[in-house]
Amino acid sequence: MSAIDYIQLSYIKGIGNKTLKLLINTFGSPENIFQLSFSELSSVAGHSVAELILKRDKNLRKKAEEEVLKAEKFGAEIIHFNDPSYPELLKEIPDPPMYLYCKGSTDFSNTVSVVGSRRYTAYGKTVTRQIVSFLSDQDVNIVSGLALGIDSIAHETALKKGQLTTAVLGCGIDVIYPAENKKLYNSIVENGAVISELPFGTPPYKHNFPNRNRIVAGISYATIVTEASEKSGALITARLANDYGRVVFSVPANINNPFAKGNNILIKEGAVPVIDIESITENLPYIRKQDKIEIELSEIERKILSVLSSSEHIDIIAEKTGIPVPDLMVILFDMELKGLVVSENNIFTRTV
Repeated sequence: MSAIDYIQLSYIKGIGNKTLKLLINTFGSPENIFQLSFSELSSVAGHSVAELILKRDKNLRKKAEEEVLKAEKFGAEIIHFNDPSYPELLKEIPDPPMYLYCKGSTDFSNTVSVVGSRRYTAYGKTVTRQIVSFLSDQDVNIVSGLALGIDSIAHETALKKGQLTTAVLGCGIDVIYPAENKKLYNSIVENGAVISELPFGTPPYKHNFPNRNRIVAGISYATIVTEASEKSGALITARLANDYGRVVFSVPANINNPFAKGNNILIKEGAVPVIDIESITENLPYIRKQDKIEIELSEIERKILSVLSSSEHIDIIAEKTGIPVPDLMVILFDMELKGLVVSENNIFTRTV
């Protein structure tokens, strides 16, 4: 079954995704829909929708064929609503896209979204890395929005753990936004997937992102907000996830931290507070529970902690320990995942 007819159907102006879902669920495919009479269509979707379908522009099919050709040239695929690769969870939301542009792996069987604000604190970065690291060890596909800040940290951590990650775009799949994330975009394509519902060449218009957030929430078994301001788009994602009957987690925040006020608001609204990793495992039964274990420090980790009686820049730590900066970066990243240190602008502080 080709994606062309799904694209053609979606191109008919005046028909939204909720109505398209109703039509597909009732009649099975666009091919069937295009063969129906006015009375058959209007009995399900009303007179106006029936007229729009029957009087559709005959050039729409040609436009749809051109879009499929663009996908082939770009090395992407277009996964339509009834394709076996289409995310099953996404079908459950009220207004799922009729198709997705996808570049990379299309394995959406075990997904959790991790989202937050573009502006973040050292604590927000650390807790995001800890949560994503844990989920990656559980073979979870980390979903986020490729934005700067928490989204990027979530994607980057999953990639460093060798785990699949999925970026949902608010622009065409061939448009890299923000431009600073070009390298990250390419890494995700190689070790996960970049997806969008928008046609090729669509700019990152502001109104695209709330619609993008419904896909982030809809494709995921759960949504975890690690650090988000009161007006962050991450709260839109969390509330949509709640509307879809998914589990919503929120990391409790310092009440004096304006970058994370949204987290406490979500908890007030009923989100599960992430007070430890067990908070996640208790509410996501498909993730195996782990016994609490004491962190065993290596000699190198003990040596690093010994020079961190106060906050130190990485260059100073390298000088005091004799460890080259490139090697030290790797060690300190692992120590952040363990919760031993936090960092901001290459300044590290011990937490234990």
